[in-house]
Amino acid sequence: MFLFGLALIWSCKHEPVFQGEHDPEMIKTYRNNSTPVSKMDSLASVNFITKQKLTEVYELMSLYSVNRNDTVMRNILFPQIKSYFQEKDSLNIQRLLKEMDSLKVNYTEIRGLDLSKKDSLIPDSIRNVNYWVRYYSKDKKLIDSLPKSAKYVLKKEPKKFKHEFIFYFEDLNDLQETKDTISSGVTQ
Repeated sequence: MFLFGLALIWSCKHEPVFQGEHDPEMIKTYRNNSTPVSKMDSLASVNFITKQKLTEVYELMSLYSVNRNDTVMRNILFPQIKSYFQEKDSLNIQRLLKEMDSLKVNYTEIRGLDLSKKDSLIPDSIRNVNYWVRYYSKDKKLIDSLPKSAKYVLKKEPKKFKHEFIFYFEDLNDLQETKDTISSGVTQ
């Protein structure tokens, strides 16, 4: 009876599964388009746009990772991924793609966005955000949930009669714990 109860509890164990939308045809249309100033009126708006851009870049990377052997997909997706980064250095992208390949990621989800309250809404300044990225397998089961941090810039793109921002990532990293640089002992 005890073993039956234990088996019943074990079978009811709730494993997180991917519940989001993942339409490859839709993901292929993602572009790093400009955002009108009117949509950048508050920190909540910036938070929403940041989550949207993180989701887009991670979904593009997961689709690229899954279709790495398809040259047509590679040629379409890699330039799109690069458009989310201001610097044309692809080392940051390659590092994330390697991480996704090693974990065999098919789906991603961004959670727990934490924007720095000290960041201002001044154009062209570097901002920081901490977040969690969840990686899911082909059968939509959770592989891993990792804390990450990103540095990004909202670059002002003036156009005739319009002021818009384009969102660029400077870096996407694993979240590093900050170490206290003050020594505990007295030095003279």
